[in-house]
Amino acid sequence: MQTDSAFSFNLSDLKSQAKSRLKAVRSGDHHALQSVRQLHPTQTQLNPDNITLADVQFVMARECGLPSWSSLVHHAEMLEHHKQQMEQGCEALDKDLATLHIRCGHDIAQRLAQAGFYGDFLPFIDPYCMGPLTAAPDFERQRADYIRQYLLSEIGDPRTTDDIVTETADKLAQFANPEYRRLVFWVEHDNYDQLMLIRLLAYVSSLPDVADRQLEIIEVNHFPGNTRFIGLGQLPAEGLRSLWQHRRSVDSVTLQKASELWQGFRSPDPAALLGLLNAPWLSRFENMAQVIRRHLQELPHQQSGLSLTQSLALTVLSASGTMTVADLFRGYQALEPLPFLGDLMFWVLLKPLLQGSQPLICLEPSTGAASWLEQTVSLTEQGRLCLSQQQKMVSGTYWVGGIKVSPEQHWTWDHASLSSLHWVQD
Repeated sequence: MQTDSAFSFNLSDLKSQAKSRLKAVRSGDHHALQSVRQLHPTQTQLNPDNITLADVQFVMARECGLPSWSSLVHHAEMLEHHKQQMEQGCEALDKDLATLHIRCGHDIAQRLAQAGFYGDFLPFIDPYCMGPLTAAPDFERQRADYIRQYLLSEIGDPRTTDDIVTETADKLAQFANPEYRRLVFWVEHDNYDQLMLIRLLAYVSSLPDVADRQLEIIEVNHFPGNTRFIGLGQLPAEGLRSLWQHRRSVDSVTLQKASELWQGFRSPDPAALLGLLNAPWLSRFENMAQVIRRHLQELPHQQSGLSLTQSLALTVLSASGTMTVADLFRGYQALEPLPFLGDLMFWVLLKPLLQGSQPLICLEPSTGAASWLEQTVSLTEQGRLCLSQQQKMVSGTYWVGGIKVSPEQHWTWDHASLSSLHWVQD
C-alpha cells in the first residue's frame, strides 16, 4: 500500500481550501453548498447568504474524522512538528533500547527509517485470518502448506512448504533474540493484524526472558485524513512518527490473555470465541470484539451458504455487472466493514465460487495472458439466486480459524445475531 497524501496536512493549504470553498458557496455553486451541508449539524438552514468561514472549517474537520477545526489545526501542527524533527535529523526515537519493530508486512519499513527509527524491522507475514489455525503438532507445516498451495501458486512463487517452514522458524528466532530488549508491534484494527499480534504475544509469553523484555503495541483504528483509514501503510513518515507517543506497554496479564485468545481462534468450536466475547478483560484488546465477530462471519450464511466476503463480492457484481478482479476488489473494499484482505487473499477466497456444477461467478473469455487481477468476472444466474437467498451455495471444505467447514457438517448463522449460530449435519 502506497502512502496516501490524504493523510498529510499543511495548515496554510487547509486555510486556503476553507476560503475557496466559502467563496464557491457564496457565488452560488450548488455542489459546493451540498458538500458543506452533508456534515453540518444545521444543514437545512445553511444557505449562501448565512454561511460563514467557521461553518466550512467545521465541515472540513468532520470530513477528516475530527470533531472541530481547532482539533484539525492541532493535528496539522503536530504533523508539521514531526516533519521538522525529521528534516533536522533529530536523534532516533527508539535509540534508548535495542529495538525490534514487528509488522505483518513490509509496507512501513522504509518510512519508519525516514521517520527517525533506528531499530531493526521484522515483517512477520502469515495471513492467519484465512486457512487452518489448528492446535495440531504440525501446525507450522499446515500453515506453510496452505500458503504454498493457495497463495504462492497464484503468483508463481516457487517456494516449497519446507522453505516457508524454515523462514517462519528463522523469523521466530529473530523475534526471540535476547539482544532485542524492546519489541514494538505496529498493528491496525483488522483481523490480519490482530491475529498476528495475539499469535506472537502468545509465543513471546513462552520465552524464558520475557520478564526482562519491554513489550509495546502501537495500535491504530483511525487516523485523520480525507479518505477512509484502512492501514498504517497509508500514512506518511511524520504520521508514523507521531504514533510513537501513543504506544502502550504489554503486561503479564495481557500476555496471558493473548494466549487465551489465540487458543480460542484455534478451537474447532465457535463457543470458545463466543465465551471470550463476554470476558471482562477483553477491553485490554480494544479492537478484538469486532475482529471475533467479523471472523465468525466467514462461516456460511444460514440462507445463502456464503461467507460475508463472498456475499459482499457478489453484491458488487450484481450492481456493476462484468468487471475485472481488480475493480471487484476495490468495490468489495468499499463495502467491507473491517477491511483485512489483500487483493490476492480476496481472490483466493472468491475462487470457490467458480467451481462446481453450478458456479456463482464465471470468468469471461480473455485475450492474451492476463494476470488473475486483470481477468474479467461476471455473476451467474445461480449467483443471483444465492445472493437473494433463494438458493443455497454448497461450499467445499475450508477453515475459519480452527473451525472446519465441510458440505456435510458445519456451523452456520445469519451473520447478524450470534444467537442464531447453530450446527448443521447432513
